[in-house]
Amino acid sequence: MKALIAYSSGYGATKEVSQKIGQVLQQENSLQVDIISIDEVDGIKDYDVVIVGSSVRADRPLANVRDFFRRYRFVLPTKYVALFAVCLAAKDEEGREKVKREYLSQITDKYPQLKVVASEAFGGKIDFDRLNPVMQNLMHRVLDKTGIPTFGSVDTRDWNFIRSWAENLGQIIASAKSG
Repeated sequence: MKALIAYSSGYGATKEVSQKIGQVLQQENSLQVDIISIDEVDGIKDYDVVIVGSSVRADRPLANVRDFFRRYRFVLPTKYVALFAVCLAAKDEEGREKVKREYLSQITDKYPQLKVVASEAFGGKIDFDRLNPVMQNLMHRVLDKTGIPTFGSVDTRDWNFIRSWAENLGQIIASAKSG
């Protein structure tokens, strides 16, 4: 089976999560995996599995991810689809459930014909020193309510949880392949 991981990453955290998922799927399940920025995807017909990862901004998956689902809305229902979001708020089980319920559902509710075999939310990463002053101010206001620090570098990703999810996804794909 051939899998595509199409990701949209504002500052690189989602790209790193995509690379880890791809690495696990290749090593543990011997899948052929292409990891491509969503803006560089020029077709999905050659893939059996399409995994889409998005950062979250302004309480939504990124615009190019929403465009991806709109562009491939007729082909995606013929594929196994997995979704994940990367968001600072997904730092624990409660945060992951909130991100899945409020942000990933924006895609699954709009495209109920998709065969979504797995979806998850992972913690994110932010380096406040790399943000422009407007984004720093916005992030301070947003994160003040969450208890997440609003200075320096903050990384809420749980690499063991990401690996475990990817391993489980590999098992789901293997079952689909043999079934």
